[in-house]
Amino acid sequence: MASWGYDESNGPHKWGESFPICKDGVRQSPVEITTSKVEVKPEFKPLEFKYVPDNTKDIENTGSSWKVNINGTGSSLSGGPLKEKHELWQYHAHWGSDNSKGSEHRVDGNMYAAELHLVHWNTKYASPEEAAEKEDGLAVLGMFIEVGTKHEEFNKIVEALDRIKYKGDQTVLASPVDPTKFLPESKDFWTYEGSLTTPPLYESVTWLVFRQPIQFSEEQINAMRKIAFCCKDDKHHAMVNNFRPPVPLGSRVVQGNATQ
Repeated sequence: MASWGYDESNGPHKWGESFPICKDGVRQSPVEITTSKVEVKPEFKPLEFKYVPDNTKDIENTGSSWKVNINGTGSSLSGGPLKEKHELWQYHAHWGSDNSKGSEHRVDGNMYAAELHLVHWNTKYASPEEAAEKEDGLAVLGMFIEVGTKHEEFNKIVEALDRIKYKGDQTVLASPVDPTKFLPESKDFWTYEGSLTTPPLYESVTWLVFRQPIQFSEEQINAMRKIAFCCKDDKHHAMVNNFRPPVPLGSRVVQGNATQ
């Protein structure tokens, strides 16, 4: 696969050279959410989460983020606009070099310091890899992160970041992480049909972006900024600004489960 990243030589403005869907796609992500244009769908059923903490044990540095891999089944998402059950596959984050930027989605022009993505795959397909290439294959929960109080559950991940400082590093979390504890108190969400925000940029994602942000402490967000894009033997290149700017919504409509 062609090399891609977030700097001047291989960043999002260059992805289209290796991944034509970046330029030619019709449902790319992320997008700007304009709250005054959201179509309210009160018929959406509440989202249902069933997460198994014991399945979240392995964490790695992918060279574009940290990523927690889900081992086994049983952690699922359903409801809202989803017609089938989706299994949790992995989760990761995107963040900025300072707290003024970092989130991939924007709301009325505003960015957050970071954004957490819980990636699920449609179990009507045989594997997450197969689902990732299907138009209804993935569902991603997006959570905005703002600077505030320390997040106790996320601290389990922070404590592992020193052990995955470089691209390719992988370790086992000291204790299982419960993804349920990342969910905001309010489960109101926006949803639209989109894509992966990193190459290969497959247009296979039903996005569910929570309206209410969650909080990580300044120290916790800084810990993410200390890991590296690069391998151990390369010059240290701090992993910051690993987000794709918003792309045009086009003819798509962002829907919501409640009034703004």
